[in-house]
Parts: sequence; C-alpha cells; structure tokens
Amino acid sequence: MRPGTSAVALYALAAVACGGASAPPPSAPRSLAQTVFEATAPSVVAILNDDRADREQEIRDLEKTMGDESHAPKHVIDVSLRKEPMPHGTGFAIADPQTGKLEIVTAAHVVLRPDRLKITTRTGQTVDGRVVRIDEVRDVAILAPAQPLEGVTVLALASADPEVGAPVWALGHTGQGFWELSWGMSEGIASGIVKMFGEKLLLFDAAVYPGFSGGPVITLGRDGKPRVVGVNHAILFTGAQAASPLGPISSAVTLSELRETALGHAPLVEAKMAAYARDQRDRKWADLFVTDRLDVSRDDEDQPVATIVGNAHDLQVGDDGRVQVPAVAMLFGLDAGSHDVTFEVRDPAENVLASETTTVRVRPKQRVAFASTAMRFATPSHGKHAVVAKVGDKEVGRTFVNLLVPGDDDDLADEHDADATDDGNPDVDVVVAQVGRDDPLALLGVRADWSERTFPRRVEYAWFARGTRGWAGTNVSIASYVLDQSGHVVGRNEGCFQPEIRPEHPWSCMGEGGGLPFPMASAEGPYDIVFAINDRPVAWWPMEAVIQTQHAPGSDVARWMKEMHRAVVERRRQLQAESGAAPAPASASTPKAPAPAPRGKAPKAAPGR
Repeated sequence: MRPGTSAVALYALAAVACGGASAPPPSAPRSLAQTVFEATAPSVVAILNDDRADREQEIRDLEKTMGDESHAPKHVIDVSLRKEPMPHGTGFAIADPQTGKLEIVTAAHVVLRPDRLKITTRTGQTVDGRVVRIDEVRDVAILAPAQPLEGVTVLALASADPEVGAPVWALGHTGQGFWELSWGMSEGIASGIVKMFGEKLLLFDAAVYPGFSGGPVITLGRDGKPRVVGVNHAILFTGAQAASPLGPISSAVTLSELRETALGHAPLVEAKMAAYARDQRDRKWADLFVTDRLDVSRDDEDQPVATIVGNAHDLQVGDDGRVQVPAVAMLFGLDAGSHDVTFEVRDPAENVLASETTTVRVRPKQRVAFASTAMRFATPSHGKHAVVAKVGDKEVGRTFVNLLVPGDDDDLADEHDADATDDGNPDVDVVVAQVGRDDPLALLGVRADWSERTFPRRVEYAWFARGTRGWAGTNVSIASYVLDQSGHVVGRNEGCFQPEIRPEHPWSCMGEGGGLPFPMASAEGPYDIVFAINDRPVAWWPMEAVIQTQHAPGSDVARWMKEMHRAVVERRRQLQAESGAAPAPASASTPKAPAPAPRGKAPKAAPGR
C-alpha cells in the first residue's frame, strides 16, 4: 500500500475487482448561475387566467346555432394538447413594504381576467389570486394569494439599480404553446437604465422567453444573496439584420418603478390625461369626412356601428358647373333626444353655397352619433371650400375640400377639422374602430362601445389618427391611454411611431389599441380614450362598456329584439296573405334568434351611404 492510500480507496478497488458497481464520480462544483437559481426559484410562481368557464360557455352557445342541416355537426370537439389552462406569465414573492405580508409581483399585461387569476407554485400548489394593485403605465401588478403558499419565500429588493456591466439573471417559466411548464433562467449583464414614454426601463442582454413576463430580474447583493432589480417586461429586439447583426435586448421595469407601484403612487402622466378627458366630456363637437361611403347599423347590443370608406381631398366640378359634396359627421357630446344637424358648404369668403338639415336621434348612453349629407349645387367658385356642421345655430366642426375645375392642379386641401372653440393651434382627430386601413382610408366597425359577455376583461380596438399642418418633431409616438370613470389609467398603447413630422404637411397613421397591455374594462359604463403625442394629450374618444349577460328579460335590448321578432312574423303573414297561401302555424313561423356576432366583432355593413 502506497503511503496516503485510504481504506476507502482500497475498498473501491476491491469492489471493482469483484465485479461490484463503480463508485460515483465526485460531484462537480455548483456554478454561480446554479446557486442563484436554487436560491431564487422557490420565490417564483406561474400566473394563469382560468378561462375554462368562458370557453365552455362559448361552446354551449355555438352548439345551439351550428345549423339544422342533417349533415351539420351537433357538437364541438376539443382537440387541445392540454385540457388545463397554461400560465400566461410569471410572478415572484416580495414582502409588502407596509405590512410585511407576502405579495406576488407580476407584469400588468399578464393579468387578463382579474376575477379568474390563479397562482401556481413550483411544487404544484394552485390558489386563487386577487389583484391588490395594478399599474398599466408602469406594467406592474401586485397580487394577494387567497391561501398561504407553501414553501414560497420572499425575495428582497435591491437598494439601487444595477451598475452597467453587472451580471443579472432573468427567471420565468416556459409554459407556452406546445411546451410543458418548466421554470428556467437566463444570464446576462445590465446594459443601463433608459427613460421612455414617462417610465424607466432596465435594459439587459439575457434572453427572455415567452412566459417570462412578470418574472424577476436578479443580481447578487454584497452578502451574496439574490436581490430583485427589475420585473421582466418585453423583448425590445431579437435576431439580426442582414447588414447589422445584433444580439437580443430585453427590458425590465426598474426597481424604482416597482417601489412606486408597491406604495400605491399613481404614474405622473395619469393626472394629465384625466384632466384632459374631463374637459373633453363637456364639449359639443364633430369630426367630418368628405365621403359618400357611410353605413350605420346596430349590433346585437343595439349600439350604433358605422363603416366609413374614403376621405376625399378633391372633388371635380362638372361641365354644367355643378358639384356634389358628400360628407359624414361624427357628433360628440349631444344629449339624448332629437337634434337638427345642418351641413353647409362655404366658399373662401365664408359665403354659404349650399346647406342641408337632417335630424339625428341620440339614445340614452349613446356617446357618438352619425349624420351624413350629399349636397349638390352649382358653384361660381373653385379652390379650397369649407364643409361645416352645425347643431342648431352653433358650429361644431368643419373640414376642407378642393373644388376643382378642368386645369386646376394646386393641392390646397388641408385635412383640418375645427370647431367653434378652435384656437388656431394644430389639431389631431381620431376615430376608434374595430379594424382600419390608413391609405386609402377604410374604417370598419366605427363604434363607441365594448360589448363583452362579462367584465372585468381586456378589450381591443383599432384607431385612425390624422394631424393637421403645424405639428413638427422627430421620434414621435402617438399613444392611447384608456381611463375609467375615476380617471385611473386602465390601459396604454404605443400605437404608431413617426420618425419625423414636418409642419408643412398633414399626417395620419393607424394604431392598434390591443398592444400590451390591452386596456382593462372592469365594469359597465363610460370610459375615455385619450390620445397623446409623446405624452401631450391631443385628442379624445368616448367608449361605453356593455355587458351582454346583464341584459335580462325586460331590458332595452330584450324589448328591441322582441320588436324585431314581431315585425318579422307580421311581414311573413302579410306575404302569405298576398300569395293566398294558408298561414303557417306559429311555431313554424317563429324565426330562430340571430346568432350573436363573435366577441369583439361587429356585423358586416354593406358599403354605401
């Protein structure tokens, strides 16, 4: 035996010689990343919005209306890979700064249905979650578990933002699509803190995967223990461009923004947007488009839905000196009841060349009304003319159009709408629709309501914005903020970006209000959408939240549907009497109730005025 040979080593050699199992190799030392993961992962949870009840109700409703043909399917077959709902994001545990109780932090855009939230731990425990606080501007939500979370420990917050180059780790779960739920982590370095649209973001180069939203971004404190420095927010860039390969850049809500949310401090931009919305609610005004493509219908909730196609800059005067000026007015701030709306065409000297009056009936809670005209008249002048809308004797809006005679080639049109309170500053007009196209203009489902089965839930919308001459700037964002009745921001979307707008040109763009996060409608009633250019409020649109399941027998909608049904039955009887056919039995002549439009979709409207 060589000096220093232990008895354990001799035993291992003897075991091999006798055909026994070899001794396990010594375990490799734990890496720093593994140490961080093991210390942090017990604090990380999965957040899901349990939508099974909604899906089951949709299936039951659909099976009632799938068709009467013999070959039509009678049932919906669920072919989901997994029957249990998968998480929509990640969360982590912290201590409430005031009470010390355990709370769960996640991203606001992870909360889709606050009344259906579930929190799942790594050990498989699932409990209900309640929203304690949610900040849609900062994209942070704080939840309270309905029951104690076994084995979940709180994470401490760092005392300061990480220095540039400091190592950071992003944690989350990868439970999206076909993937099985699995907790994971990525490693990178902090790239710095940036300010963007009124909030501070931590940039880092660790990869962030689908499902990581709301998870913690961790660094190590001086004591070697994990500290939270951010909340996973978004992937700002990934992949590479042909001429300029770049690595991934991820963003997180910064430590200071997380603290502000935890303390219940509202974002600074909220008060500015709420004040603007309050001022707009009291105005009576109109947006005008020069077009003959307007169709107004009513959806399943008896709410007005419009289609607008086109917005003419120029109109040709005929050889006989006559021209037709079709126009559409969207009217805001009108009280319930009937109103006379007068359209006028005025020459550059403000002489009235043509006028037409139509009556608009505004129903209770209707926040947008539609009126149209098609004035045909002989004109002694050409060039830039104003199309004006008046309610009573008050001018509420105007737009401009060029009346052209052969040989005219000057572009004098200005898409400027104005009202009696116009102060000479440049203007921005917006239209909220379900879908839209910028050029050529097409707005389908122009509306002022969200109609859903239940609230609270995230809702979607699209919008079109147009600005007059006079706006100037580079790196311009046109964003929308959705506010509830109390003036609290329940959703924000950076809708569209302009690298530059110049003062001599009007501009327009389309935006999707369904970005991340979608606005959260929590109850039936009015909401305001305030549009801002780099946080400067410039335009407003009213919305009304309508809950379908609350329309019980005896409601306005139920009475309206009953009247429609009665009219259909009466018309059928008239046709039968005129044809000499025997009246059909009541049960056979009763039409089936129309199938509800898909959630969030308006009935298709045929083009035409």
